[in-house]
Amino acid sequence: MFIGFNPGGAVDTTGRVIADKMSKILGQPVVAVTKSGGGGTVMAAQLINAPADGYTIGMGASAAYTLTPQINKDITFKIDDFTHLATLTYPSDAIVVKADSPWKTLDDMIQSVKKSGRPLSFASQVSASRLMVMAITEKSGVEFKVIPVKGGAVGIQELLGGHIDSTWSGSGWTEQVRAGKLRALATMSPERMKDYPDIPTLLELGYNFSFVDTFMLSAPKGVPADAVAKLSAAIKQAINDPEVQKILHDKLKLLTKYRDAKETLAFLKKQYADVEPLVKKLK
Repeated sequence: MFIGFNPGGAVDTTGRVIADKMSKILGQPVVAVTKSGGGGTVMAAQLINAPADGYTIGMGASAAYTLTPQINKDITFKIDDFTHLATLTYPSDAIVVKADSPWKTLDDMIQSVKKSGRPLSFASQVSASRLMVMAITEKSGVEFKVIPVKGGAVGIQELLGGHIDSTWSGSGWTEQVRAGKLRALATMSPERMKDYPDIPTLLELGYNFSFVDTFMLSAPKGVPADAVAKLSAAIKQAINDPEVQKILHDKLKLLTKYRDAKETLAFLKKQYADVEPLVKKLK
């Protein structure tokens, strides 16, 4: 199993947990191999050239197939160049500020920035957050000073240190919110989180943006149907295992969303179409 992100992160840990469980289900080793870089696109570029025999799969995230290729024209692969096996989990991305901030809501932040006349400093580590910034700017008129950072943890550190106004964060924000250090103003999910029902989504606040960078497993194009069926069954059994669920939800604070191969392909094509208008504006 190729893993498209650095060791220790949420995608990597999810992949290794699933690989370990699949090894037991299939009765043969599923070896995790790091192929990180480019938000999962380095892994995908290597996966596309691997033998289509069902013995090489890749753990990545949906943005590598639906968003990054639209932004970076050096990436030439398409969604249909792979056999996508399943979606597994997704992080609870959110806009967060310090807990002692006077901003209790997203509108508080926007109105305050408008009055100050200065751009909002905002840490960003993924392409999706830049599109989110565009959606908020388009509706509210607020300007953002986007500060690139290498990972969500760095953004949180910068925020806690008082160096920026706000940041986009994956599941890492939940621990800081429980510790009373951060406040989440809105999530990127299509619906409210069960664990944090008081936090609104951007969609319900009237912003035309929702992007769920979903963790998923793919294989090279042309894998035989019987191999796809065998892998899919093992993946479904692994992701639904109570021990796996406990790690993913309780430790990583990820939300589970299993889709089979057919559903995954439909999901990816819809996500591609959904972000395409915003990408065109970005250009």
